[in-house]
Amino acid sequence: MNRKKNPTPQPSHQTPPKPKISHSILQVAGEFIRLGDTLEDRQNRLTAACSAWNMACNTPELREKHLVQYVRGFGKVNADADADDLANVRKDMETLIARKLKMFPNDLRQVIGAKIISERGKERVEAVAATL
Repeated sequence: MNRKKNPTPQPSHQTPPKPKISHSILQVAGEFIRLGDTLEDRQNRLTAACSAWNMACNTPELREKHLVQYVRGFGKVNADADADDLANVRKDMETLIARKLKMFPNDLRQVIGAKIISERGKERVEAVAATL
């Protein structure tokens, strides 16, 4: 009786797949997002977290430039925000950027969109990213 030999598994030279971008964002910013009191607040926090993620993918110089623009834009949209509010926004963004750089330093995907979906009393994040 001839037995078939099991072929020796060939080592894979492929890189392991990256986690879903929504999962990575939640690892970096889940606590920050959950601080929102309403779905709208949590969505705004998710959007901020995605902006921080995208900023973190830049050089330090561009990161700083985009952070300044972000805080300035926040002040224009939120006309009642005072200097302390703007300082807190900047601090939050810096914290999120630092977490992204620490946890996912080589993940350069840009988040194109993200949304919190509420179904049957539970919320989940759907996000889309692209590698530029």
